[in-house]
Amino acid sequence: MPTKGLLSLESVIDRRPLTVSADTPLMDAIAMMGKAKSSCVLPSLKIPPEAVLMSEARASAVFVVEGLQLIGVFTHTDAIQVIASGINLAEVKIASVMTQPSIALTESDTENIFTALSILRQHQIRHLPVIDAQGQVVGVITLESIRQALPLDELIKSQPLTEVMTAPVIQAPATASALSLAQLMAEHQVNCVVLTEESSESSSIENSKLQPDPLSEAKVQHSKLPTHRYTNKTQNVRPTATLTTLLKPVGIVTERDIIDLQALSLDLSQIQAFRVMRASVLSLSPSDSVLVALWEMQQHQVQRVVVSENPRELLGIVTQTSFLQTLDLTQISTAVEQLQQSIEQFEAESSLPPPNETLEPQGQESPAELLEQLERNRLLTTIALRIHQSLNLDEILNTAVAEVRQFLQTDRVIIYRFNPDMSGTVVVESVAEGWQPALSSTIHDNCFGKNYAQAYKKGRIQVTADIYTTGLTQCHIDILALYDIRASLVVPILQGEHLWGLLCAYHCSGPRRWREFEIDLLKQLSTQVAIAIQQSELYQQVQAELAERKRAEEQLKASLKEKEVLLKEIHHRVKNNLQIISSLLKLQSAYTKEEQVLGMFKDSQNRIRSMALIHEKLYQSKDLSRIDFAEYIRDLAGNLLRSYKASSQAITLKTNVNDINLNIDTAIPCGLIINELMSNSLKHAFPTPSIDKEICINIYSNGNYQFILNVSDNGIGFPKDLDFRNTESLGLELVCTLTEQLDGTIELDSRRGTSFFITFSEIGNIRKT
Repeated sequence: MPTKGLLSLESVIDRRPLTVSADTPLMDAIAMMGKAKSSCVLPSLKIPPEAVLMSEARASAVFVVEGLQLIGVFTHTDAIQVIASGINLAEVKIASVMTQPSIALTESDTENIFTALSILRQHQIRHLPVIDAQGQVVGVITLESIRQALPLDELIKSQPLTEVMTAPVIQAPATASALSLAQLMAEHQVNCVVLTEESSESSSIENSKLQPDPLSEAKVQHSKLPTHRYTNKTQNVRPTATLTTLLKPVGIVTERDIIDLQALSLDLSQIQAFRVMRASVLSLSPSDSVLVALWEMQQHQVQRVVVSENPRELLGIVTQTSFLQTLDLTQISTAVEQLQQSIEQFEAESSLPPPNETLEPQGQESPAELLEQLERNRLLTTIALRIHQSLNLDEILNTAVAEVRQFLQTDRVIIYRFNPDMSGTVVVESVAEGWQPALSSTIHDNCFGKNYAQAYKKGRIQVTADIYTTGLTQCHIDILALYDIRASLVVPILQGEHLWGLLCAYHCSGPRRWREFEIDLLKQLSTQVAIAIQQSELYQQVQAELAERKRAEEQLKASLKEKEVLLKEIHHRVKNNLQIISSLLKLQSAYTKEEQVLGMFKDSQNRIRSMALIHEKLYQSKDLSRIDFAEYIRDLAGNLLRSYKASSQAITLKTNVNDINLNIDTAIPCGLIINELMSNSLKHAFPTPSIDKEICINIYSNGNYQFILNVSDNGIGFPKDLDFRNTESLGLELVCTLTEQLDGTIELDSRRGTSFFITFSEIGNIRKT
């Protein structure tokens, strides 16, 4: 068995147990339990998590004494049993509901922690009264007090939660009554119930107003409490415990919550659970270690976590003392014994002088000390030189931690940077082979902000030879143990009064006595690192100003690109809408048989297609401001030939358009003119069959910022008695109107067939219409 140092029974006895006389009213005893807890956990007192845990353990039981002799125990579990029975507690004395103590431990020098732990486990109790030789109560031992005394981090950091969790998880609807939860706890002998709700939005507690419901709509069964001196006279009904995976956990209600409600003399059958639940459900993976769970519970200030593969599959519950009830006692004993031996060995070695100390004359340094000083100066010079030669902060910091670790011959050196909320990240690390890397780990340590931040801002240097013997808080020990740290040397990295981070040297293989020159080295290095950080931040500030200009340019380019995309989308949508209109006209034309009306529909369709084609070409073009008019004319003419396929047979189409690019304001009217003139040629120029039918479209620049469009055919010619400028033809009227829109002129040549010449300027070169 381990030696007595870590296993002294005195370290786990709470000398302030709650005691009452046998004639104390039950409600008074319950009120006493509530006061004992609340008086020690005021947030303003900043009580450490382990102290809060001990306070709650003390408040979870009262001992009934007669004179000075122990005659009974009343715990939270007993209180839940009584509450679940539905009796009138106001008329009950504690003597009638207390439990006869199954065992008490007589205080003795021969007993140790393992004796107490074995008794607690054997009798499945959570409170072990300690009496003196006369049978008087002198204290109480709880699993919580044993948890605080036994340094088991090395053991539990390798134990998965599946090894210590309690299953199954008892669940109930969030709308269940507080009384029904007490009945569930009593029946299943658990100290908490997880509240659930349906995952659909309609049943969300946060998004709906839950109305009082005495469980009439839930599946119910009569209460079946374990054997107790009181029967369930009120016959309350409650929801069946469910293990369904289709529900979402939303909160937890504990024994403590139920008892606090009862202490207020409230009607538990009318109080819905969600109104008193602890809303945070901390969930961890089954593969997480017990030490991780303890750390998370301390950080979130909760007493239990839920073990789950996913948010809706709850596998078990783990409390801060679960591992003491499940792990093998031999394993626990061995772990404590090994730790005790390493502490004793380190203390024995520390009492001896360092091996390199010799009897040199006073004031003279030994050769070993001179070598150490030379090496220290070389290291500082190397890092200072690198800072002046490089602006790459990552390179400087990585070199620093690597060379420091080599010089100190330690297992891990890191630089830890703080965030504004005092969480932080390991930004660089040098770690020996075989140890778990911590690089990029982000740590949210509530204990640090409360206990250490201000001291480090004032330049504190933390020297820890052994985390188990230097008075660190339990949450600090736990996080160090998670990363296998046994000894640490930590100095702050300051930027003025701002705590930028920490430079940390860690020894993992065992305790270590840090020497003065090592402490001084790290202190000087932290100053060099602070200079490097300041230099890098100034450089980054200059780079940021230069980058800001570049970003402004990029934003302008991006803005133009966005507008280009928007214009393309607009053209695409306009083209689609015009095609829809064309399709509607085609569908409408199916309802008439009159040739004249059908012709009107066809003409309208062709006009719409000519405009749609402009938007299609612009959507496909890389240049949204101009359109390739040669390609446009070929597609437009092809569409017209297909539209008038009966009259366009054997017609030869010739186009001559070279490198003509027009903007949209010019291309649309120009395209409509070509559509009208070519449609006229297809409809009227060739009334009789011929083998040499020909339509020509030419457009060219006259070199004076003007274009000449010529649409001609070799057909029968334009009627001589008809003035094309004054005709009832809608098509020719459109041609004249559109020519005016283009600031152009139009001429007709009827000597050989029909030939129209339109001279125009590109809109925008002269004016914007």
